[in-house]
Amino acid sequence: CGAYTMHVTNVGGSLTTAVCLSLIAWSVRVLRSAKHRDRARNRQTLSSSPTVKLSKQSYGVLSPKAFWMLIESKPVQYLLLDVRPANDETSGPVHELSKRLNVTHILPDELAHVLRNRNTLWKKRFPDVPVPSLRTTMIFVSTHGHSSSHAAALATSLGFARCSVVDGGLAAAVPLTHFESNGVLSPSNKRALSFDALMLLLETVRDNGNTLGLVILDIRRFDERTLYGALEGSAHVPIDSLPKALVSNDEDWIRMFRFHKPSAEDMLLIHSRCAKSAAWAKQLLSDAGLHNCHLYVDGTYPGPDGQIRTYEAYGEGDAPPEPVEIGRTLSFDRTKAERELFDLRIQVGGD
Repeated sequence: CGAYTMHVTNVGGSLTTAVCLSLIAWSVRVLRSAKHRDRARNRQTLSSSPTVKLSKQSYGVLSPKAFWMLIESKPVQYLLLDVRPANDETSGPVHELSKRLNVTHILPDELAHVLRNRNTLWKKRFPDVPVPSLRTTMIFVSTHGHSSSHAAALATSLGFARCSVVDGGLAAAVPLTHFESNGVLSPSNKRALSFDALMLLLETVRDNGNTLGLVILDIRRFDERTLYGALEGSAHVPIDSLPKALVSNDEDWIRMFRFHKPSAEDMLLIHSRCAKSAAWAKQLLSDAGLHNCHLYVDGTYPGPDGQIRTYEAYGEGDAPPEPVEIGRTLSFDRTKAERELFDLRIQVGGD
């Protein structure tokens, strides 16, 4: 006690002051220690409480209708991941929908660990589900979308480039189940342009300048575009890149695709060999506010020698079919094309 009294004489001889200073110093040490522990815990449990800070939207957002079209028509191959927490509801319409969709369940606090070590852990956890690559289209779902948004941001930060969520979560998708059962959400190419209409449209743009603001989006795969050519003036935006691309800004869009991001004033023409892909792309564009959108769903294309060829649709990984000449040149039925474009309210004439 004598030694303690000698130390406090320098502050006026007040024992109370010394005790207060000692408590303050002790509190500072405790707070610093707690802060260091929290930092270490956050580094170790990033998956359980994702705090990935991204300067901009890093994943796609599907409307409930676009989500159902994806499920029903499968325009792209995808992996559906349910990341609802363990304490989430185990009954009710959302739970029933999750069961019906045959999703892959993975808890939020396991996600980062499993994705980082997917080459060793994935087959053990999910033996019937292919191991995802960094280019796999992954759709994260949860009840209202909160957990799925965190999961998509986390997966994106780990290098997975094609992540999306459902706007509003599964709860927002439940009301559309009766539309799905009635076939309302099935894709249709009834309003797709014919080859004649396409040729007249391209001729108009070529001869009169692009006063229509036409932007041709080729959403086919890389192999299709390489093997069978592309429409004159088209830009390549593969369909599995579209959900994320539509939430990007113009600068990032240019970096990815080498042209400016389309605006609501542009007239878009989607080129696809598959009606399902074209319809889904149109829905995605419409959800993004790009409503002036038309489809060209055909394998017919003009070759470099002026002959018209076509090819049959084929799946990713399948052997590409040989192109077939159909015995036509670049001539087309102008009257039929004008009537068709007029019905679609596309002005290609003078006044």
